[in-house]
Amino acid sequence: MPAPQISQFVDVTVQPLYDTNTVLAAGATQLTYFASPLGQGLSAFGAAGQAKTLADTNMDLAGQLPSGQNYKVLGFRAQPAFSIITADAISWSTGAWFVFTVGQKPYLRVPVDTLPAGCGVWGTAFGTAATGGVFAHGLPSLSNSFQVGKKPLDLSSTTNFGATINWLVANANTSTVIHQPAAGIPVRIYLDGFFYRAVQ
Repeated sequence: MPAPQISQFVDVTVQPLYDTNTVLAAGATQLTYFASPLGQGLSAFGAAGQAKTLADTNMDLAGQLPSGQNYKVLGFRAQPAFSIITADAISWSTGAWFVFTVGQKPYLRVPVDTLPAGCGVWGTAFGTAATGGVFAHGLPSLSNSFQVGKKPLDLSSTTNFGATINWLVANANTSTVIHQPAAGIPVRIYLDGFFYRAVQ
């Protein structure tokens, strides 16, 4: 697809597109991302029945950008909640793989563990495997992400896209994250890159 013409835009910002879904206590075999925008779906952080807010996603539409917006994807990150217990932090991504799809075409298919969070505190602290905390998915440096490389992926306002995390077998977990409506592990997916907005 053709790259957006930068001369058509006045606002260019460096910010991620992100979305959140929850690995519930029983585990999962698939989580879907970028399909439920702000005000829809269920929040991973509010009361039961709370629709998604900016805590969960910054998508305004399901699976695409609004008219007049374009995005250049430079990389991908996966961020589980920092406060999950040690045992779950070790096992939640075991055997999991990530798929990013543009239209009907898989663009990227990699193990989830190749998508570090690139943010947050790092390391373990206090307690046992049941009560301790692993606070980050990889080193907390923004450069610690899955990089696309020299050719950014262009997403226009007419481009449908989405992502999934997949498992062959559901991995049960016992983490309960504060403010969450149900026990489980919230996991955010970030698309890092440049956000272009048309003249208002």
